[in-house]
Amino acid sequence: MTTCPCDCAATALSDNQIDGWADCARYILATTGCSPMLPLEVLRALWKRGGEDRALAEKLHRVTIAEVAA
Repeated sequence: MTTCPCDCAATALSDNQIDGWADCARYILATTGCSPMLPLEVLRALWKRGGEDRALAEKLHRVTIAEVAA
């Protein structure tokens, strides 16, 4: 049996923690134009929530990839 290399369930973030990361990321984007780099576990948690949080996670992922590649 093959196991998933993703250890997503190892560290469960609380809803308050995820909200805090999302609020902080949105604030940085809106006020500085810079792209915050969030931990992968936070991006995954945002993506799993769906809606605006998923859109934020996807945006941060795209922007981060572009900045790292530049």
